[in-house]
Amino acid sequence: MPKLTLHPSGQVLEINENLNVLDRLREEEIYVRSSCGGTGSCSDCMIKVLSGDDNLSAPPFEEIQLLGNVFHLTKERLACQLKISGDVTVDISHHNIETDQERREKKNKEFIKSKIKVKKKAQVDAEYVEREKEREERMKERDEWKGHWKKSPANRDDPMNPKRLGGGKRPKLFKSVEREELDKKDDDSEK
Repeated sequence: MPKLTLHPSGQVLEINENLNVLDRLREEEIYVRSSCGGTGSCSDCMIKVLSGDDNLSAPPFEEIQLLGNVFHLTKERLACQLKISGDVTVDISHHNIETDQERREKKNKEFIKSKIKVKKKAQVDAEYVEREKEREERMKERDEWKGHWKKSPANRDDPMNPKRLGGGKRPKLFKSVEREELDKKDDDSEK
């Protein structure tokens, strides 16, 4: 059976070739941070391979998406995706349960201290009514713009009704030539 050596403690574990490193470490109750539960979607269970590079399984697609194809530079793999076929030494020194708990507690304290404003239902309802009024006013302005060329010239000079884009003129219609007229012109030109 392949042997897995853990760097900071020097502990040696025998591991089944079909079992990934994260599951084996959990069986021995060795802490390795993993927020996704071993599905390969968080990259928290990253471990550094110190020796035995040839005895590692090929990285699956999920791992390549998260870490890229730079194992030859960083020597880092995801414990949840790593299976070994021979003796391997890994470093799990940055997986420390005390520091992770401290970090979590600090985040929670910061969140609690942050001033999050929770609106009451009456305030939300008042804002909703106010926004509805603003919307109705905008719709009235749009209605005023419709058919602006039909308004009398006296209304156009009124300072309360400013001139809008388009010059206040009625849009010109496109000239359209009937198909029959075109055919007649073609027949005349052929003669």
